[in-house]
Amino acid sequence: MRPKKLIMSAFGPYAGRTELDMDALGTNGLYLITGDTGAGKTTIFDAITYALYGEASGNNRAADMLRSKYAEAKTPTEVELLFEYAGKEYCIKRNPEYERQKTRGEGMTVEKAGAQLRFPDGRVIANRNEVNKAIVEIMGIDRNQFAQIAMIAQGDFLKLLIAPTDERKKIFQKIFHTQNYYVLQEKLKTEASQLAREYDRARESIKQYVSGIVCEEDNALLVNVDKTKNEQLPIGGIVELLETLLKEDNIRYNEYTQKYNSLDAAISEKAKLIAKVEEQKKTEDSLAESTEKLKETEPRFAELKKAVAAAEEKKPEITALNNRISVLNAELPEYEALELKAKRKKEISETISASSKSIEEKSETSAKVNAEIAELDAELETLIKSEEEEIKLSTQKESINKILSEIAEIVTSLSEVNKLEKDLREKQSQYTSLESITKDKKQTYDLKHKLHLDEQAGILAETLEEGAPCPVCGSTTHPLPAVKAEGAPTKEELEKIKQDYEMAAGKLTQASEAAHGVKVKISEKRESVLTSAQKLVPVETYDGIPEAVLAKQKECESALFDLVQELKDIKKKVERKKLIEELVPNKKLLSENLKNETIKLEKGLIALQAELNSAEQRISELKKKLSFSAKEEAVKEIENLSNRRGTIEEALKAAADEYSECEKTIAGYKAAIKEATKILEGRIECDVEEEKKHLSDNIERRSILSDKKQSAMTRITANKGVLDNILAKSEEASEIEKKWRWVRALSNTANGNISGKEKIMLETFIQMTYFDRIIERANTRLVVMTDGQYELKRRAKAENNRSQSGLELDVIDHTNGSERSVKTLSGGESFKASLALALGLSDEIQSYAGGIRLDTMFVDEGFGSLDETSLQQAVRALAGLTEGNRLVGIISHVAELKERIDKQIVVTKEKTGGSAVKIIS
Repeated sequence: MRPKKLIMSAFGPYAGRTELDMDALGTNGLYLITGDTGAGKTTIFDAITYALYGEASGNNRAADMLRSKYAEAKTPTEVELLFEYAGKEYCIKRNPEYERQKTRGEGMTVEKAGAQLRFPDGRVIANRNEVNKAIVEIMGIDRNQFAQIAMIAQGDFLKLLIAPTDERKKIFQKIFHTQNYYVLQEKLKTEASQLAREYDRARESIKQYVSGIVCEEDNALLVNVDKTKNEQLPIGGIVELLETLLKEDNIRYNEYTQKYNSLDAAISEKAKLIAKVEEQKKTEDSLAESTEKLKETEPRFAELKKAVAAAEEKKPEITALNNRISVLNAELPEYEALELKAKRKKEISETISASSKSIEEKSETSAKVNAEIAELDAELETLIKSEEEEIKLSTQKESINKILSEIAEIVTSLSEVNKLEKDLREKQSQYTSLESITKDKKQTYDLKHKLHLDEQAGILAETLEEGAPCPVCGSTTHPLPAVKAEGAPTKEELEKIKQDYEMAAGKLTQASEAAHGVKVKISEKRESVLTSAQKLVPVETYDGIPEAVLAKQKECESALFDLVQELKDIKKKVERKKLIEELVPNKKLLSENLKNETIKLEKGLIALQAELNSAEQRISELKKKLSFSAKEEAVKEIENLSNRRGTIEEALKAAADEYSECEKTIAGYKAAIKEATKILEGRIECDVEEEKKHLSDNIERRSILSDKKQSAMTRITANKGVLDNILAKSEEASEIEKKWRWVRALSNTANGNISGKEKIMLETFIQMTYFDRIIERANTRLVVMTDGQYELKRRAKAENNRSQSGLELDVIDHTNGSERSVKTLSGGESFKASLALALGLSDEIQSYAGGIRLDTMFVDEGFGSLDETSLQQAVRALAGLTEGNRLVGIISHVAELKERIDKQIVVTKEKTGGSAVKIIS
């Protein structure tokens, strides 16, 4: 994988959009990422990692903490990476979840995390989970593996270099995913402990079972039972004792059972005899009782027979009642018809009344609606021209508004002219003031200039000699030579006075020109305003404009006010006209509907009246035909007749039932007398009380035998359960013990707890294999960086057999052949060793990940501890990594590296906040 272009927006310290064209660095060699501390050098690798995997390279910041604190609210936070893998270009773009300003309205909203991946064929996916899965498939490694391979952080690998076995084991566990071996160790340890507990529980169960052995107090084996409960007998002895106890109790149980069964049979026979004699006594008593009751019942039977005959004579009356009830029941439907007709008559009457009322109401409503239509039509006639008037008034209003707009422009222009005239007066005043100052300065200059000339003449006169020609006039005589003037200025002072005068004169000229310019503007503006005003009002001069325009403005405003009022009135009329035009059709439709409904109701009224007449005729016919005037009276009569019939039938039935019951009672007494007489034919004679005493003695003896038998069975059941449980649990304990010893041996081996051996765990042993390969790869670079002086070596033997070992690291010093701990190396030597170890680990991880090759690597800091020679060796070793098409980026602020490495990414802090970056290639 090789990054081609990286774009960061509001990411980390980069406040705005920052674009890195990494193609400018080439496809191989070293380049330096340098800059201010905290400017964001490592953030470049964080951005690449985040773009690929949605997480930064370190564990200190979550994805939702990546937004730049220097960014503007409108700048989005996102990273875009164009990269090449296996000769194909991919483009990935991600943004974390962060708060941003709302695009509409005020306040903040949450921008959800997103991701988008473009494939070489142009296909695009935008689902985060799908993008994450696709990146792992393309790269062949996950985020943790990428961070371990692509970034060599000196601080992290110095910890790996000097870490003890326990710490190094944790590091390798994360890198090479050896936690499964650790899980196996823990499972073996847990299972061994579990089996030990199960074995102890099995032995405890056997002890509890033994406590349940039951034995008679007078049994000779009771001594052995006590020994067993005190754990003085082995399992075999316990089993033999239980079998003996069971054998004895089974013999006793059989003896008790045989005696019990014999005695139980005798008790049964004796009980039957006593029961038979007692039953015989009850039969004698029953015979006497039945004979007596038969004599008492026979007279009553004769009376009941006469009552039944008397009741039979009333059956014709029942027939007559049935006939009358049938006739009345047959008439009942006619009563219902009568009720329905009466009900219908009432409904028709009510409907006729309602229809008549409705016709009257609709007629009134129709008349009212027609009157409203006439009124609306008349009103509409008066409003017919309202829309034309509205258009006319609106046109007049627009004309007046146009004039008022032009007047407003003239008023504005008048104000501008007033301002210009005020400005002219100020400039004229300035000119007058400057003119006076300039005049004074000219007078002063003229005076000083004359004094200066007089001074020069006086000086020349002092040089004149009689007979010698004057240098000015050539005269050889000098009757009145000039004298030097008092207070004459020097040439420099005169020049200064002249400059003051000339400066004042220049200002005077400028003031004159400024005043003239304003005057010209006023003239032009006045002429323009006069022309505009003459189009609106009759005015000849500029001075007459304000009064004329003001009068015109008032006239227009008054007219406009009247127009606005008229427009309001006319608009109301227009709206009223539209409303009437909508109302009239609706009113006419309503009038027509009312008329149709009235006609319909009148026709219905005629039909209802005919139906009412028919109903009244039918009601009259039904009343003549029926026995009663109302159904309730007929139903009441049927009820009375039915009650009379019921009374007669109940009396008849009661007499018949009582006669039948008495007849059955007599037959029963006779049958009982016959049965008792038959039973008493084989009468038994014996002393019942004596027999009952013998029976009671036998039952007591049987109860004693039952208790002995039950006790024996209880012991048998209890001891049989104990025997079965002990046999089962002892077998289970034996199996558990075998498995426990086997698992304990495995656990001790996997966890490095074998007595007298080195404490090497299974996971550590696996990691030793990886560590040896890492060391082998690291030494190929350490030899280069130390000119063959040092070589790393895993310590072969532990210092003692008590602590964990197997991953300790030593260094061989070939200058003296010594072997010592890596912790004895100096700072610079430790950096070289940790860098070599880190590069070896990176190579091993790439191999472990299936031959994945990254065309870009980063090395972070650590070079500050190296001297000149060591720095050169480290750079040479890193340069060896760039063979083929691989770029290695060194993240460092060491000044010497800037001189050694030409290609650079320079990161600087901005004064306004945030960072900037540029590429030097």
